[in-house]
Amino acid sequence: MITSPFSWLILTFVGIFLLVIGYAVFSMFTKKAGQEKIPEYGKAGDPGFCPVCGKKLKKNERVQSAVYSDSDDKLCYIYGCPHCYPHTESNVERSCPVCHKKLGGESYLIARLFERKDESKHIHILGCPDCRFKK
Repeated sequence: MITSPFSWLILTFVGIFLLVIGYAVFSMFTKKAGQEKIPEYGKAGDPGFCPVCGKKLKKNERVQSAVYSDSDDKLCYIYGCPHCYPHTESNVERSCPVCHKKLGGESYLIARLFERKDESKHIHILGCPDCRFKK
């Protein structure tokens, strides 16, 4: 039986040491929720990404657009997200997803807007004014 205070002290430190080693080993092999790499850029048309610059949109960020309706046919001009419109950030490049040409600061994309039965909205990007109205 262990009666010496020195023996209790040694056993306490050994126990703490084993707990620290066990925690380190188990934390190395478990994947943390915040460690997944979230892509900063995506393809045009991917949900949650700007169709003009391809930058990932945060929860409260919206793409600026104007909708012109003519009965069932709705035409939509897409200007961009807060990263690329009205002022383009230094590391962001605006381009047309159809012809892949660089877009100017005031240029836009032309799209058709469809409203589904469940009231969600869907767009088909037709291109920029240069490639859409090319003759």
